[in-house]
Amino acid sequence: MAVALIVSTIGLQSAHAQTAGKKVNTKQLNVQADKLRDSFIRQSADIARKYSDAGDYEKSREMLQSILSIKKDVPGVKAMIKQLNEKLMTSNSSDFEIDASRNWSTPTGLVAKGKMVRIQSTGTYDFVTDIKTSVEGLPDSTPMKELAAGIPAGALMGIVISQEKGKPKIGKPFKIGEKAEYVPKDDGVLMIGLNLPAGHRSTGKIKLRISGYIRRSSK
Repeated sequence: MAVALIVSTIGLQSAHAQTAGKKVNTKQLNVQADKLRDSFIRQSADIARKYSDAGDYEKSREMLQSILSIKKDVPGVKAMIKQLNEKLMTSNSSDFEIDASRNWSTPTGLVAKGKMVRIQSTGTYDFVTDIKTSVEGLPDSTPMKELAAGIPAGALMGIVISQEKGKPKIGKPFKIGEKAEYVPKDDGVLMIGLNLPAGHRSTGKIKLRISGYIRRSSK
């Protein structure tokens, strides 16, 4: 008996809700929705500004991107995100050198999938080699030990070493040259070096500046 009464009550409430819903003016709902959206945008923009003032540019950018997910044409938001991207690129930077005789730097730091890294270089070095080869040319199938395929000989390049099933995985080499902005496809360790063949006798040092989404090793 009690169960039947509860079911009957629910049925009456449901019917009342459906009847009331038909009488609701959707224009009023639209006004409420617009107010809610505008309030969200204002509060998100305020939080983004506070994050930026505190130096947390990543969180600030996330808040601004949440605004664009609600409304794509909010004036000034895209420009602010662009400014924050530049701040992120310049606020976390470090300098080091590559000795041409050794080819590669020590690990430059940890990079994250989808997060941009900016690399700039200056200087020249002496590319010296006296290597015998066949008409097939120098091997280029093992990056970091031989020439890297697709990268000009002698060019500054980078490689991200990630983990796959507990084993090191060497990513595709990318050219840096004087400047490159690179977005890793995997989390991993960034290595930077010169595309030189095994057995070369090159000398000189290249100065580098790396910035953006990279965490330098504490060692």
